[in-house]
Amino acid sequence: LLSSPCFSLFRSAGEGAEIEYHFTESEKTPMDFVNFVMALSPIVVVLVGILGFRQSAKRVAPVALLWTLLLAFTYFNVSGASFKDNVAVYDALLWKGIKEGLKIVLMVFGAFVILNLLRDTGAIDAVKGAIARISDDRRVQVVIIGMMLPIFLEGAAGAGSPAAIAAPFLVALGFDPVTSIALALLGDATPCSWGGAGLTTINGGAALTDAGLSTVALNSAMVGRIHMFGVLVIPFIMVAMTFGRKGFKGIVPYLTFAGVTTCATMFILSNFVGAEVTSMGTGLISILLSVVYVKVVGVKTPEEYRYRFTSQEKKYGPFRAMSPYIYMLVLLPAVRYGFPALVKNGFAVMCTFGYIVWVDVVILICGFLGAMTLKTGWKQYGQICAKTVGHVMPVLVTMGSLLVVSYIMQSPSTGMMNLLASDIAAVVGRFYPAAAVLIGSSGAFITGTGLGSNIMFAQMHIDAAASLGMNPITIFAGQNAGASLGNLICPNNTVAACATVDQVGNESEVMKKTFKAFAIILVLYMVLAMLYTCVLFPNFGM
Repeated sequence: LLSSPCFSLFRSAGEGAEIEYHFTESEKTPMDFVNFVMALSPIVVVLVGILGFRQSAKRVAPVALLWTLLLAFTYFNVSGASFKDNVAVYDALLWKGIKEGLKIVLMVFGAFVILNLLRDTGAIDAVKGAIARISDDRRVQVVIIGMMLPIFLEGAAGAGSPAAIAAPFLVALGFDPVTSIALALLGDATPCSWGGAGLTTINGGAALTDAGLSTVALNSAMVGRIHMFGVLVIPFIMVAMTFGRKGFKGIVPYLTFAGVTTCATMFILSNFVGAEVTSMGTGLISILLSVVYVKVVGVKTPEEYRYRFTSQEKKYGPFRAMSPYIYMLVLLPAVRYGFPALVKNGFAVMCTFGYIVWVDVVILICGFLGAMTLKTGWKQYGQICAKTVGHVMPVLVTMGSLLVVSYIMQSPSTGMMNLLASDIAAVVGRFYPAAAVLIGSSGAFITGTGLGSNIMFAQMHIDAAASLGMNPITIFAGQNAGASLGNLICPNNTVAACATVDQVGNESEVMKKTFKAFAIILVLYMVLAMLYTCVLFPNFGM
């Protein structure tokens, strides 16, 4: 073991250069600290602008982009590329950001069209009644819609669909929009380690499997052993976030049941079934078990937490009113699993224009089918779409800017993201497993995806584990869990979720709520990563 392992970051000059990590025993210099601060500064600009100055993300994001471009052309022009060469590199990243931003905005548009459709037709009242029939306890609604439904949706589709669907559901039930967004993001903080059909663990851990150090089954099993404790505490965090301490009155038995059953289901599926079905199966089984508990055991609901359905007129039946979401719950998993089974190279065909595009198309189709089911006229449907376009256009500026910032920070031309990760790792020594969780979260914070974070840092963790004599499987599990958790506070995800319930500009309020939950779970995961690597499972899979 190295008593004080440090990373040195070397880069070969030239276009398309790759970054290699080398472990050495060295001391950090003042200039290393300055480099770290400069690499971190785009993140600081975003956080200070949104949280410190309470500015909307659509104002902060372009400023962060300009600052990042300035750094890329000057301070982090480490290969000495000419101005013309840099323009070519970052022009391509700019257009990539716009293109990828459009894909995200298209999903936001589809989700917001459905919400506006339900509002304008009055079907939203019937939606409230249908959900309330599961339980009239608003705290139970928070757990089922805020946590269990996003876990299911992440496994069925991923790509941001959980927050785009769960947040409008909660708003329809009368919850504060900002709180609804925070709850939906928190509910999606654990299943992202598997993503749609296990993609995040399968592809994100490919470096370990290709090197013969692990298998998909082992990667899934170990990250499941971390996240099982996340879903154990999240129901309690959700109630505290929504109702405060007094909200626990009479609900602790149910929260304990919900946490334990979701925890056990996630453990069993991730350890004994497979990465492909862990998220979707956990969400679905947990919902069913909660419904059984509520109907058989029941919950003692104080009047202040009882949902009261006041609408007198029943314009639509519950299934008709919820038709857009019912279509979605059926079509998302059907397309994800059915299309590749029916068409040769079906998954590759689905991802021709990017993974998120097929999700966009399905949501748009569900909105259209919902409009037909609700017998909405063409004129009214056109007006709803036109109104929605006006609401989501500012999102394109924000998402495009943030995505370009992330691409520049990830780019080998700057190496900013890798510099941040290597410097974090350089000072932790024997606490590297905990640092892996933080590095994973940082990667997802910047990239907006757990998959991107896993791919970016998997090799670094392999090298670290080899040098420190630690288990690469447990270290990567910490990375994978942290990457999933990082989605909770990612500005890109916050902006997209805000747009689905017409809360663009309130990102600071959402992030204040999510940061508290993030900090609690981050500490828990760091402790688990240390415990698993150094005490409980040092030889797991070896």
